Amino acid sequence: MAEPYNIQDFGPSDLMTSEVIDERRLKVETQAKSTEDFILKVSKGLIPGHRIQYIHSYAPDIGTSEEFIWPLNGQYTFNDTPSTLWLTSSNAGDTSLVFIRWIDENYDEQQGTYQLNGQTPVAIGRGLRVNQAFTAGVSQTLGDIYVSNALTHGGNGIPTQPTTVMMFEQKTQTRSMALFTVPRNHTAFGLSGYFSSPKNRDNDFFWNVRNPLGLLPPINTNVVSVYQTTTEIDFKFTSIPEETDAWFTAKTETGTGRVSLRIPTLIVNNDFL
Repeated sequence: MAEPYNIQDFGPSDLMTSEVIDERRLKVETQAKSTEDFILKVSKGLIPGHRIQYIHSYAPDIGTSEEFIWPLNGQYTFNDTPSTLWLTSSNAGDTSLVFIRWIDENYDEQQGTYQLNGQTPVAIGRGLRVNQAFTAGVSQTLGDIYVSNALTHGGNGIPTQPTTVMMFEQKTQTRSMALFTVPRNHTAFGLSGYFSSPKNRDNDFFWNVRNPLGLLPPINTNVVSVYQTTTEIDFKFTSIPEETDAWFTAKTETGTGRVSLRIPTLIVNNDFL
């Protein structure tokens, strides 16, 4: 039987190098402990080209029609035409700082920290989606935060539907959307997911993917049915290719109720695969 590979035989462990010249390869070990150690190193920022992003959201009133999981009512509308993205608050006196990471017209990631100007829209750049956003200071925002792809706001700073591409409530201070768009030259790997349904409620959760460039057809599959509990699903490193939208929806058979989810996701630069 051949001797097992030892990573130290091929170079510094933080580079995860292999015997293949001028290429970096992640060596997958079957032991659960090795996987746990690797994910921990990624979380600490010790593995180049890898990061963990937590996708989390809730919906207060999921009913019998399948809907996107976010605090707003109804569906998320995908717009594949790049446009200027606008940042607003629902509070007129809000001048807090917000970190935003978005997908530009080439599906590359861009990011920056922007100061709110109350209910007056602030341009953050030209793009398609917003993958991450949170308050970037010690003080909370004074209102709910929105990013829209058009200047169609009401007098309260809230975009009219269907132009909202990101939002978070004042009480959460971080993006609440069950959606992630994989950047160009990256792959997303699902690690696990936590799906919650409230007392006396039974909800079906659905996993959706689409690729507007034709790499994948729209796909909708049932992930799990959850009755008044929180269920963990092992995604076993399910891969999602570059420039693909992945999101979650839910519905119930009768009435309405709250659902929530939290999904740790491994994002890898393809140069490190």
